[in-house]
Amino acid sequence: MLIEKFTEEEVKALGRHIIVEAFDCDDSTLNNTQLLRLMLLDAVKEANMTVCGDIFHEFSPHGVTGVVVVKESHISIHTWPEYGYASIDIFTCGNYSNPWKAYQYIIDTLKPKRIQVIELKRGMLKPRG
Repeated sequence: MLIEKFTEEEVKALGRHIIVEAFDCDDSTLNNTQLLRLMLLDAVKEANMTVCGDIFHEFSPHGVTGVVVVKESHISIHTWPEYGYASIDIFTCGNYSNPWKAYQYIIDTLKPKRIQVIELKRGMLKPRG
């Protein structure tokens, strides 16, 4: 395995991936499929992304999984209302969308009491040439 190290000036990220752990959210919100769908679709607009499609699934007795596919990649959520927990991914490629705007919209809607969030740079490539 070859491990390469470059300075930030030497590489370009193809995408940004924000991974969110949202704790102590309202359980009725986390179990409301329609609200979660509208939340993600509105977050996409806030972040200047373009919707390709979406799919959501309700679990029994509770919980929701949903994905909005965008031209820039995707936004997804998986909820555990019984724990007040939501797992959220926001992955964007390109330079004109802002995943942090989507993040802020989602957090403002879910109102978690505690958040863990990281951003990963995806596709860290040394320019060819």
